[in-house]
Formats: sequence, structure tokens, C-alpha cells
Amino acid sequence: DRKMQHRMAEYYWKTAMAEVANSTKAEDLDIYARSACRLTNLLSVRGEYEAALDVAVPAAQRLEQQHCDSTSDYTNLLVYIGCCKSRFGMSVEEANESYERAYEMHLMNIKKQRTSETYKNAIAGVINIAYNCNETRHYEDALKWTNHYGELISEYEQRNDSNNDYVDKQWARYDIYRAIALEGLGRKEEATEVFGHFQKTHY
Repeated sequence: DRKMQHRMAEYYWKTAMAEVANSTKAEDLDIYARSACRLTNLLSVRGEYEAALDVAVPAAQRLEQQHCDSTSDYTNLLVYIGCCKSRFGMSVEEANESYERAYEMHLMNIKKQRTSETYKNAIAGVINIAYNCNETRHYEDALKWTNHYGELISEYEQRNDSNNDYVDKQWARYDIYRAIALEGLGRKEEATEVFGHFQKTHY
């Protein structure tokens, strides 16, 4: 995948999932979850939303049945499911249900382990949600998720091990997403002001 050989990566992820399809071993379920998560992301980036849902929905259901639904891979699947549902023309309510569940899972993971990794996983998830809401022109929802994004950045920023470059990049992205949502809602003066904040970041 990193060598941009996406078709070959797709083949191997599908093969990996098939190899452990009937296993209940923890290590095999981990392989299954990781493969499903990455395959879903690849398909959704490619715009194959129905195919992505065909992978993600049964994968999420299997992980729930096996009580393996507390990992970042499972949570990311929920985010991708919501994004693909909104892109595939399903109801906003269905997409929001997946988003809310994923966000709750991220907050639970942070509560259990307040590490940089759990914060970054949550931030990455909310980035995908906010971006997708802007792209599908659901600007009120985009503003809501961008606000959650800002809350997570603020919490991460207070950590002793926070990375300044990472924080600057996240605030820059926060400003851009917020400006897009405000512009989409016709709140042009606010959008211009927020864009000004973006221009003051190093990013």
C-alpha cells in the first residue's frame, strides 16, 4: 500500500481476512480487524463506498460478536461505515449513529489509557468525520465535529509529552475545517476571521 501498489495491497488484505475468517484466536482476530480496517479505508478513498460497506459492516459485526470491539481498528471501522453511508446516499441519521458510537469508543479508550496514542487515534477519527461532513455539505454537523476535534486537541496539548509541530498542524486543520463549515453556512465574516487564525499557524 505504501508503495502505491493498491490493487496488490487489496488482494493481500482480502487474502489475510479469508485466511482467519473462521478463527477465534486473539491474534487472528487482530489480523482480521487490521486487514478489514485498512481495506475499508482503501476502498472508501477510491470512492467504492458500497464495496467498502460490504467489507466493514460484517467485519464490525464479527468483532462485536467475538467481544473484540474495544480496539482502534474496530472504532475506525465505525468511522468509515458512517462516512461510506453518507457518501453512498444513506440517511444522515444512519451515518451519525456510526459517528456517535465511534466517538464514544474513542472517549472510553482515552478514559482507560490517557496516552498520546489514544488521543491521536481519537483525533484521527474525528478528523475523518469532520472532513466527510464538509465534503458532503452537512455543515452544521461539520461544525459540531470540528468543535469535538478542538476539544481533543486542547486536551492533548496539555500533556507533558505533546508534540508542538503536531499540535500546530492540528490547530491549522481545525481552523480550515471550521472556516469551510462557516462559509458553507453563509457565516462569511466568521469564516474569514477563522481563516486568519489558520494563516498565523506555522503549518
